[in-house]
Amino acid sequence: MKKCPECGNPSYDGAPVCGNCGYKFPKPKVKAPMQEDIFEDRPIIKKNENEQSTIEIIKDNKIVIGTIILITLIVIGIIIATGPSHNNSTKADGLKKYSDANISFSYPSIWKDANGNDELHPNAVFFEGSNGTGIEYYTVTGGFSSIYDINAQRISSTQDGSAHINTIQPLKIDGKDTSNVIIESSNGTFTRYVSIPNNGNLYVFKITGKSLNDTTSSEIESVLQTVHIG
Repeated sequence: MKKCPECGNPSYDGAPVCGNCGYKFPKPKVKAPMQEDIFEDRPIIKKNENEQSTIEIIKDNKIVIGTIILITLIVIGIIIATGPSHNNSTKADGLKKYSDANISFSYPSIWKDANGNDELHPNAVFFEGSNGTGIEYYTVTGGFSSIYDINAQRISSTQDGSAHINTIQPLKIDGKDTSNVIIESSNGTFTRYVSIPNNGNLYVFKITGKSLNDTTSSEIESVLQTVHIG
């Protein structure tokens, strides 16, 4: 409660005027709350003279970092360069696919990878087809320009032995002229050479079977028709 300075009439503290005489009480002074000065001085955190910044650390270790990156690139290059030279993958239709840098072909998934040895062609790969038919594929680099040269060599090598030529027939495989020679040995087995010359290389399928039908079966023909060179 406060009293009016004019008439002494008591009034409540917040009354603007005296209820008895009408005296206007002066407005009270409001003290502004103290606020934190955002510009007040703050303690300065001093950096240790021996402490390096991230940029300085990178600069000082750039040789080590560069060496690590170089080694990583070399390792990746070695993995790519020394990876398998050919790829055998299974397709959705039950066929497997053989491919290397120059040729690809599909063959039945029932064919087995076989262990074979061809001293003249160390890069050869071997398969075993139906009825025990043997299929060997290899590449010869250089020396053959036409199927006539190939056929002449087949005839010459056969005449030196006890076998004889059963069939000489030209084919078209992947749009390329192809030598197709079937040789019958003295023991009644048959060996078929399907040779495709292209850009100085010779791609050869050597098919061995107990009968002529084994070497010319629909299974063999379907594989030859999937051959793609280049």
